[in-house]
Amino acid sequence: MGKLRFGVARWMCGLIGIVLGACALPALSQPVEWKMHIVWVPAREEAKAYQKFVDLVNERAKGKLNITLHAGATLGVKDADMLRVLPPGNVIQIAGLYPGYMTRDLPEYAVTVPPGVIKDAETLVKILPTLTNIYQETYDKWGIKLLGYIAHPVRDTHIYCKEPINTLTGLKGKKLRVWEKFHVQTFETLGVSAQVVGQNDLYLAMQTGVIDCAVYPIGFANTIALQEVAPNAAYLFPYVLHPLNLIVSKKAFDALPPDVRKILQDTAKEVEQMTVAAYVKGDLDKEAVVVFQQKGGKLLQPFSAQDQAAFQNAARSVWDREAKAISPKALQNHDAVIKAIGSN
Repeated sequence: MGKLRFGVARWMCGLIGIVLGACALPALSQPVEWKMHIVWVPAREEAKAYQKFVDLVNERAKGKLNITLHAGATLGVKDADMLRVLPPGNVIQIAGLYPGYMTRDLPEYAVTVPPGVIKDAETLVKILPTLTNIYQETYDKWGIKLLGYIAHPVRDTHIYCKEPINTLTGLKGKKLRVWEKFHVQTFETLGVSAQVVGQNDLYLAMQTGVIDCAVYPIGFANTIALQEVAPNAAYLFPYVLHPLNLIVSKKAFDALPPDVRKILQDTAKEVEQMTVAAYVKGDLDKEAVVVFQQKGGKLLQPFSAQDQAAFQNAARSVWDREAKAISPKALQNHDAVIKAIGSN
């Protein structure tokens, strides 16, 4: 009888142990939740490319990682603060960024790839490895990892005017709108007066006569109905700038399992290749020209080869001068890019 009771007791203890052990099993793992910041609103082509990246990662991670894209800077993060906000990986874990927005902390980035110094889109692809070295050296110091690039959706930059103007001589005496200081300096070298006017103020400034002409990528011009106040457009130089970066907190990245890290890297490379190909082909620009003309705009003959060369030479001279003036690091980056460009 005693043996029976002892056996029952052992059986009960075993059963209880199994039950308690089952209760002690960890719950099914939950996906890692990441927030992604970009400044572009959802309708912009840049935002669509970043959304494509997010969708692919979420699909391929199969529940291990879920990224939520917050477009239009809705998280309250400023791009100028990215080097300070991203590394801890607590506010945001991943971001899309135009490197030129970080010039407060990195003044050399103002002259790393300024507009007008490179003559074609293909050359930007050629120098991407050099730019990767420049960017990653910076990010390594701040605890950030560069996953890859999102190419700008537009390739061509035009001069929009109220009157039909497609020569540098014709621009002299006109009030020209540009989007950054480097352009002011470049056109000044050519004897053309230019001033920085923000995109949101451009239409009214043209309408009220504050400016007569504007430097603007044709791929974006239709979104602000620029043809209504400046119906004449002529190509002058390519839209070759810093490529858009896809960056992640290294702390957050390293905390992921190896297979998810590989998904992020492989997907970033895939979207990079897709957007770079579209950029070089000028898909968006070709569509924009059709819409521009349908809405009453007139596409003039491009600025002459001589004028295009004169503009690039002026931009190069400003680039050389400003890189030397800013810092040794700015000059080092400038020299590295010059070497990568080669005979361009």
